[in-house]
Amino acid sequence: MVSSKEADKTRPPRPKSNFKPGNNKPNNKFKSAPKFAKKSDNTKAKPGGAHNKFAGKPVCSGEPEKQDWNKFKQEKKELKLKRKSTRDTYEITKEAKQIYEKLRCRKTENKDQLVEQMFKILNVGDTISKIVKAHDTARVLQCMLKHATPALRAEISEKLLPYAVEMCQSKYAQFCVQRMLKYGAPATKSKLVDSLFGHIVRLAGHSIASGLLDVMYQGGTRQQRTHMRQEFYGDLYRKAKDSSVKTLSDTYKEATNMKASILGSVKANLDHVANKNLVDSSLVHCVMLEYLRACEDEEEKLEETVTAFAALVPHMLSTKEGSEAAVICFYKSTPKNRRAIIKNIKEHLLKIATHEHGHVFLISLLNALDDTKATKKAIYDHLHGDLKQLVGNQYGRRVVQWLVAPGDTTCFHPTFIRVIEEGLAFGKKEKETRRKEIFEQIEAPIGEAIVEDAAFWLSNSHIGLVTADILNHIQGESYQKAVEALAQVVVQPDWRITADAAGAQPLQQKKGHQDVEDIIAEATKQRKKLTKVEESSDEDDEESAEEEADKEEADADIVKPKKAKKEPKPAKEEPAKPLVTGIEEAGMHIVLKKILKNDGKQQVEEGRSFGEQILKHLTSDGLKAWLSVNRGCFILLKLVEERPQLLDTCRTTIEAEEEVGQLLKSQKTLGAKLLAGKLNIGK
Repeated sequence: MVSSKEADKTRPPRPKSNFKPGNNKPNNKFKSAPKFAKKSDNTKAKPGGAHNKFAGKPVCSGEPEKQDWNKFKQEKKELKLKRKSTRDTYEITKEAKQIYEKLRCRKTENKDQLVEQMFKILNVGDTISKIVKAHDTARVLQCMLKHATPALRAEISEKLLPYAVEMCQSKYAQFCVQRMLKYGAPATKSKLVDSLFGHIVRLAGHSIASGLLDVMYQGGTRQQRTHMRQEFYGDLYRKAKDSSVKTLSDTYKEATNMKASILGSVKANLDHVANKNLVDSSLVHCVMLEYLRACEDEEEKLEETVTAFAALVPHMLSTKEGSEAAVICFYKSTPKNRRAIIKNIKEHLLKIATHEHGHVFLISLLNALDDTKATKKAIYDHLHGDLKQLVGNQYGRRVVQWLVAPGDTTCFHPTFIRVIEEGLAFGKKEKETRRKEIFEQIEAPIGEAIVEDAAFWLSNSHIGLVTADILNHIQGESYQKAVEALAQVVVQPDWRITADAAGAQPLQQKKGHQDVEDIIAEATKQRKKLTKVEESSDEDDEESAEEEADKEEADADIVKPKKAKKEPKPAKEEPAKPLVTGIEEAGMHIVLKKILKNDGKQQVEEGRSFGEQILKHLTSDGLKAWLSVNRGCFILLKLVEERPQLLDTCRTTIEAEEEVGQLLKSQKTLGAKLLAGKLNIGK
């Protein structure tokens, strides 16, 4: 080992210090402040002689002054008011807002006169264009557009039209555009759409303006919609419109050498919109569909486009054109892109399956996939938990029917079947093989769902038709368990179902433009009525609450506690749908006849058919209910016609009680007479 003395010898010598006594400045090119500054007179030394880290800092003498917050707020308010008063529109808007406070009150009458008064105040130079984008004055203009007379509303709209493009992109002015679309005359709406020409692509890529543009596209004329689409075809059509160009293919019909450049422009514009996730628009969907159809001959460009659109498929299913474009994307996709599309729609499956256009895409997907196990795992397994909600919807029922009976003309229109089966060209498996494999996997789960809640599957005639289609295709143990559960529901004497179709939306009459004033007046009346009812109910509640509190004070002699906050009123429940006796309802009568017709063809164990289960569980009260109704007699007649071996059983069941037999003989309906003749009763 080396000793410490030897180690000291081997170390390099230390560099000489430039420090000299009496010189406290380092000898380098950077000049700095003296290291040891003179302490302030206000500092105090730390007791005990220890180093004080707060040395050199002044010590506050006395208590700090308290801030007068009222004075501070008043100064801040005056400063804000002074800043506002420097604007040239301050005095005008101040006067207009005072009238606006009266105008927005429900009880104010002659509102159109107040609007005229406000318009005279604001119609000075370019004041309206300056105030339309502000958060407070924009509300004033919205109220004016709502309550003005038709002539004045048109005049206000004319003042705003030159600034329509900026208004559509403004956070607050956009609501003025919405009022113009809602309350404006047809001529005003048409001028509003025309004022946006030249800026369509830019507005389609704006987060605020894209929604307004979609509303205008849907409400525009055919020519306006065509001109709006043309702006996606290139800058040439942005500056000048061509009435002869109806679709994208018309742009290069006479000059095929222009096809590549035009498609490139469309692709760039679509990418601009897609990058901002604003493809949920009817206008964008129409352009997408035209572009995909134009690229069908060019496989490389189509594959690139399909890959880019794969992540956007869930946003494309809100319109008919978007759904068609999504179907093309899926058909033309590689297996990798198909998996990506299925992954993207997985969390939205129920919403897609119950949508007017989304369910068409889902059926097309089910019909084109070759991997049937993956289809069940990725799609049906996610929908099975919501099977009741699916069957209760008019579009969701079609998805279930396609899974059970694909291509059945009794469930689907031949044109619909032909469109869906175009996707078979993009698969490798045989049609029948694919459909059989899917049905075998879902047969047992659907049968179990019927057994779990048989009453739901016969709760109305529309759901009953789906149930009849399912029973027409399932077999074996699944069928036997299902009909046993259903028979126990049907034979109940008090079996009742909803009279109207579940999930069907009533048709609403379109409100004409000439009815705008009537609509506003009617809505105002209804709001006044509701306000009066709420006020009276609130007063009654307060009075009763005070009376109860007074009683408690008198009894317990305690101090009255503070009033508790009112609990929010529960939402109004929807009126219950009318119920009718199940055996009497016309639609359910057809359903039961279909089930019995199919039951005669099924190969089941003895005693486990639908007809046998009905006769087994039919009680005396249930039999009386059936025989007293014409349709009930026809159901029993259909039962013995489809299964003649049950003729004797049915006769024995009726004749077992003399009262039931006499009831059948006394009935004058056609069904009762035919049933008595078939069973040889009363002869």
